[in-house]
Amino acid sequence: MSRLSQTFVVAALVVSIGLHWAVLQSAAWVGMAVAYTVEKGSLSEGLSDTFDGDHPCPLCKAVKQGQDAETKTQDDQAPTSKIKEVKLTLALVSVPKFVFSPSVPQCWITTSSRLMTRQEPPVTPPPERLERI
Repeated sequence: MSRLSQTFVVAALVVSIGLHWAVLQSAAWVGMAVAYTVEKGSLSEGLSDTFDGDHPCPLCKAVKQGQDAETKTQDDQAPTSKIKEVKLTLALVSVPKFVFSPSVPQCWITTSSRLMTRQEPPVTPPPERLERI
C-alpha cells in the first residue's frame, strides 16, 4: 500500500509542475527525428526538420493545444478574491537604534617593560663541528 501511495504522490507532483507535457514533447521529438531521418536519408536533415517548427507532428500539435488550454484554464479560474487575500500589508514599525559608546583604542605593549639579562655563561668548550662521511 505504501508503494502505491508514493506512486500517486509522484504522479500528482509531475502533473502539478507540468512535467507530463515535457515528457510528451520529448517523445514527439524522438519520433519525429527517427521518422524524418528515415524519410530524408540524412541525420542532419532529419534533425533540422524536427526542430525547425515548420513540420509539427500530430503529437506536437496535441501538446501545444494542451499547454494552451491549461494556461487558459488557469487564467480563467483565478478569482479576484484570491488576489485580495494574497496582498501584502505593510506596517510601519520603529526600528531600535543601537548606540554604542565610543571605545577607547587599545594600546598593546609589544615589548617587556623590564629587561632581563641572561645570567648563564656560554658553553665551554664550544661544540665540535660534525664531519660528514
